[in-house]
Amino acid sequence: MTRLLCVHCVLCVVAFLALPSRGADVDWSAGVASVKITPDKPVPLAGYASRTKPFERVDLDLYAKTLALRDAAGHRGVLVTMDLCIIPTEVTDQVRARIVEQEKLEPAAIILSLSHTHSGPAVSLRAETAGPTGQPNPDASGTVEYTKGLQEKLVSVAHEALARLEPATLRWGSGVTHFAMNRREFTDKGVILGVNPRGSADRSVPVLRVDGADGRARAVLFGYACHGTTNPPNHLGVSPDYPGYARGVIEEHFPGAQALFIAGCGGDANPYPRLGLGDAKKNGDELGAEVCRVADGKLKAIGGNFRARSLRRNCRWRRLTGRGWSRSRRRRGFISRMRREC
Repeated sequence: MTRLLCVHCVLCVVAFLALPSRGADVDWSAGVASVKITPDKPVPLAGYASRTKPFERVDLDLYAKTLALRDAAGHRGVLVTMDLCIIPTEVTDQVRARIVEQEKLEPAAIILSLSHTHSGPAVSLRAETAGPTGQPNPDASGTVEYTKGLQEKLVSVAHEALARLEPATLRWGSGVTHFAMNRREFTDKGVILGVNPRGSADRSVPVLRVDGADGRARAVLFGYACHGTTNPPNHLGVSPDYPGYARGVIEEHFPGAQALFIAGCGGDANPYPRLGLGDAKKNGDELGAEVCRVADGKLKAIGGNFRARSLRRNCRWRRLTGRGWSRSRRRRGFISRMRREC
């Protein structure tokens, strides 16, 4: 029997129309805010299906950090970044609806972004999806309680950033750092999660610097396309992984500024090396130093208007069996029991 899975894919695109710089005539406003989202008591961590125990310690606190923007025409948008692995659509839809109602924003102008750390708590409003990778969890009361509190914090931190809009200038640049490693390793027995130095990986580091009227940095938004999987499955500590350590480097370099991380398309990339917390700090220090170098260098001014569009697609999947499965193996494709049809 063919099994159909419904996958909700949300594509959020924010377009800054990069017109020639008009100096002081570019009328942006920006606001930032931050809130700690570390669980108050032990709950299961997300990311590894084999890890079902609650966390035992906090290695580094988790945060939700927010950047709000308004252009000269009055168009507003808000980006909320979170030190979390996965989050159900049910949770984000409720948060987005409340922000829309409270702040009178278009839904597409609200981006809720996860760092994809595998050392953050599971998030769910229901026991059926409260496990480490979205599977059922009979003892889900702590996760549900945490999730409800998280929703309140996300709505509040978005409001706070939008209430702090002040004149700003936006500039961007790009750098590179090298610890992202393709993780699709080809072997005689098929494709495994391993190390593939010849595989593709996006090692670019996009950087957006937001300065206040005094010329000092108020926010630094940066990205990297790599899993937050430095810590192994048997590690029971809470941590934002390398993005959190990178933020620490940036915020020390730019006192008073908020550093925000947004994950790129790193589904095929793991940090390398990835032997534990020490490597998370090392990789984060490397990434943070590169962001600081770029942010201190020659950047391109951003003018124009703010626009946001969103698209949601429902994708169907069906099981590969018989000839299709054998053919997939012979072609050395990614070993998967599902084929997408969307």
